[in-house]
Amino acid sequence: MARAKYLIFGLIVGISFLNPDFVSAQSSSREAEVILVKGEVKVQKACKAEWLDSKAGMRLSEGDTVKTGKASMLEIAFDLERKNVVRLYENTTAILRGRWLREIGLPQGRVRFLIRRLRSDSSFEVRTPTAVAGVRGSGGEVESEEKRDEIKAFEDEIFVQSFDEQGNLIQEITITEGWETVIERFQAPGELMELTDADRSDWDSWKEDLSERREMERPPVEEEKGPDIGGAESVSETTQQQSEYKDQVFETQEDSRVEDRAASGETSGRGDVTEGGTPPPPSGDGCGCP
Repeated sequence: MARAKYLIFGLIVGISFLNPDFVSAQSSSREAEVILVKGEVKVQKACKAEWLDSKAGMRLSEGDTVKTGKASMLEIAFDLERKNVVRLYENTTAILRGRWLREIGLPQGRVRFLIRRLRSDSSFEVRTPTAVAGVRGSGGEVESEEKRDEIKAFEDEIFVQSFDEQGNLIQEITITEGWETVIERFQAPGELMELTDADRSDWDSWKEDLSERREMERPPVEEEKGPDIGGAESVSETTQQQSEYKDQVFETQEDSRVEDRAASGETSGRGDVTEGGTPPPPSGDGCGCP
């Protein structure tokens, strides 16, 4: 009975590893990767006092703080396929939070995010001192200044909550694609305003740049090469070259068989078979050695 219980437990664990949600959770690692750095960008690892220079390929984890200087910028990918990417603009301070790095604390500055791949039961959030902007698969931007926050929805929807000084919820709204709102510090969200053409164009340019860089960094796929028939000028010539190539291969294989039989002392195609169709026993010690 005990053995059966262990077997059932093992099957359950094994099935959980094959579950797509489980695999997705594991693949969306607890580390993020810096994929682009421009200008002066510093990183303070969790529970550390020193500030390090950020560079492409650096790994970030829960509790790490990132600061960008003037005319500086940083991009972070939260998955291997780079479907979930966040850009930090100049003069920004951001803190990575959450077990799966699904939250960014934004005391000040401006972040832009494109979130494409999340588990169905999870969300991505940007938290300022007075508001929370959350998405489950969207593209947007949050800018936190001293007295107000500005939140823009470039794709899909963004769920926004504003809070008072005691942390009590004031109001929750949904910003749909193509709109934005401004939240004065510790106030309710303002009226929705349509994004400008300049905003939309800037967003499209960023997405295009992301896509191009993703393709450039993707490892090349080697193609299987056949016979060189690039010089054929017509279908008939191509077919003829393929036929000649095939005949050459067959002739080479046949020559190889003849040479092998000659080397082993064979005189005919039937000389290595004893009466009854059974091959002769190997010579030597009977273990296949000469």
